[in-house]
Amino acid sequence: MAVCSDPRLTYLNQLGYNVLKLPRAGVDPLEVLGRDQKSLEDLGKLSSIWTSRVPAPQPGDPVNAADINGQKTADLKLSIGLDILASVLQGMGVPAPKLNLAYNTASSVQFTLTDVQVVRVAPLEVGHYLSQGDLDISNPFATYFQDHDKEAYVITEVLKTKSIRVTAKKDSGATVAVDLPNIQNIVGANVSVSPAASGSTDVVYTGQQLLTFGFKVFGIAYAQGTWQIHGQAPAGNIAFMTAHEPAPIMLASGRMMTAFPEHRRKMAA
Repeated sequence: MAVCSDPRLTYLNQLGYNVLKLPRAGVDPLEVLGRDQKSLEDLGKLSSIWTSRVPAPQPGDPVNAADINGQKTADLKLSIGLDILASVLQGMGVPAPKLNLAYNTASSVQFTLTDVQVVRVAPLEVGHYLSQGDLDISNPFATYFQDHDKEAYVITEVLKTKSIRVTAKKDSGATVAVDLPNIQNIVGANVSVSPAASGSTDVVYTGQQLLTFGFKVFGIAYAQGTWQIHGQAPAGNIAFMTAHEPAPIMLASGRMMTAFPEHRRKMAA
């Protein structure tokens, strides 16, 4: 199994979540991801390909993610940290932000997750929905649930926030102040830039709407008229971009393999 260790794609894994490579609104539970030998893609809502005798479960209202708020990433190399920050700012509506000069005295950055909310659909409710319907096998994308060389995942939980807190540091670990007025000019009116507290060198970037930036999934497959589910640990290889996003950040080469396709081969035999 090829393991992706790029921090841009794994910085949430230790918290139990996968990374949405370009945070954006509209990525919610019951979204389906499909993997073939080339890529991992956002395929759309599960209800688009599954007709059930019961309504699709509705995600709950966003609630405070008490166990996530205040969590910090490791110190990240400056180039990697600025890539992550640029992706967040693009989701907030800032086109191609260039903050290299604003952080030119830093060698690393650390992110603190703030004001995070979680939106969830209970996996058991997803299971009940799946047990009461039929797969539209005429849809060509149904092969993601059935073929041995493809895999599908359903999102059951997402993390959302409007803001991110950034700490710039020197090699010594000492924090570095940055030029807030200059940064505000760079990001424009869509994002507010402020110190985390009076006298703090930490910077808080705040957008205008909740953006999804992390998610959990279960693997799903359909064989001989039956759904099969398997848990899926968070991994860099499950970080994805939606169909509305621009060209991706470089992903480590190699396709992630699990034991589940083998399980499907045994079922179909």
